Amino acid sequence: TTEANTAVDPIEQVEELAQELMRQLDLLSGSKVQEDISYGQYKVISVINNHGPISVGNLGRLVGSAQSTTSEMVARLTKAGLVTKVRGPYDGRVVMVELTDQGRQLMRRRRKRVREAYQGLFSKLTGGDQESFIASIKSLNDILAKAAE
Repeated sequence: TTEANTAVDPIEQVEELAQELMRQLDLLSGSKVQEDISYGQYKVISVINNHGPISVGNLGRLVGSAQSTTSEMVARLTKAGLVTKVRGPYDGRVVMVELTDQGRQLMRRRRKRVREAYQGLFSKLTGGDQESFIASIKSLNDILAKAAE
């Protein structure tokens, strides 16, 4: 059969589109731009930036990595001067991780590039398409949040 005659499985189409969308957003947001850290390390820094001082265990859970993997990333980021370890405020046995000034600067640079890239894309949509896009993303986010419950 020819490709034109073959019915496209909508689930397969969604899967392919989602994978391609994530790939394109990664490229656009600069995750492939070298800042002397890997994309996984950037994800760790991003979680720390969003949650403030955080334990390695909670950090690993939020990033979706084993605690040993997260600990290794934190060690590399500490050596690079991007994060520092501090004792927990309520229990000195708990080790918390927070960004250094250098880590915060890296986040500001990255976020600025991401925002500029997204603004460039968004400006290519008409007003009505912008509203539809936002509504679609909100709807998808709601569906995913409910599925995760």
